Amino acid sequence: MIKDNLKYASLYEGVHPLFPAAFAFLKEAMETPKEVGRYELTGGAFALVQSYDGKSAELCKIEAHRKFIDIQCVLTGKELFGVADLSTQTLYEDKFEEKDVAFYHGDVDLLTLTDGDFVIVFPEDAHRPQQGDGSHISKIVVKVPLANA
Repeated sequence: MIKDNLKYASLYEGVHPLFPAAFAFLKEAMETPKEVGRYELTGGAFALVQSYDGKSAELCKIEAHRKFIDIQCVLTGKELFGVADLSTQTLYEDKFEEKDVAFYHGDVDLLTLTDGDFVIVFPEDAHRPQQGDGSHISKIVVKVPLANA
């Protein structure tokens, strides 16, 4: 797991060959807002532009993925983003085959994400997005396929 701000994104562009395009999309979206929806990027990566109100922890699910790395970036608002090592979690719903996601129970550590902050989560990272105080959050999740790493 990596947490930082878009102003330092260049430090992470070498981690994966598709990260430069992902970060370029995120930086552009900070300057020129995108409509909510899915945007196809290069190499099988795609971006999900989201808009929602932060929820209580009880309403947020802990999840993990096998085929994709997530870059989750808050454009505006404040999100409490839960993270944990996947090995510390208990699986309760496996949807890896259908949707590349599984859901877990367990404890997480909370990171605070505000304007321009991002988190990169890998398959070994369980994560719980969308927690907040009810205020509005604009966010982009870029899904980067592991196959191109």
